[in-house]
Amino acid sequence: FPPDEVIRKRLLIDGDGAGDDRRINLLVKSFIKWCNSGSQEEGYYTQYQRMLSTLSQCEFSMGKTLLVYDMNLREMENYEKIYKDIGKDENIIAAAHEKISECKKQILQAKRIRKNRQEYDALAKVIQHHPDRHETLK
Repeated sequence: FPPDEVIRKRLLIDGDGAGDDRRINLLVKSFIKWCNSGSQEEGYYTQYQRMLSTLSQCEFSMGKTLLVYDMNLREMENYEKIYKDIGKDENIIAAAHEKISECKKQILQAKRIRKNRQEYDALAKVIQHHPDRHETLK
């Protein structure tokens, strides 16, 4: 196998690369060796303590993995909630854009009315300078 393939296979087998698979295999081998050796052999108790230590490392790693898994589930729920909130916010933003466009239309209409009133006032001032129809007919 090329080196990249070996690394990839190890990561696939080992999961996150913490060595748990290798650690468990070594534990099984040392347990079998420990069982086959007699209790009179020196280092018997040391080997037993080493196996307990390896077992506790495996349990710790398993607990850590479970905590990470639970955290990932909570994060997924959180992201789904945020996604829904964003959807709601997008609806609110769309409604705000609609209201803004409506207000712009109202402003244009108000400007038009104001312009017309100013023209009416200007015409009324010009008309005021001329005599009314009754005076003109006399």
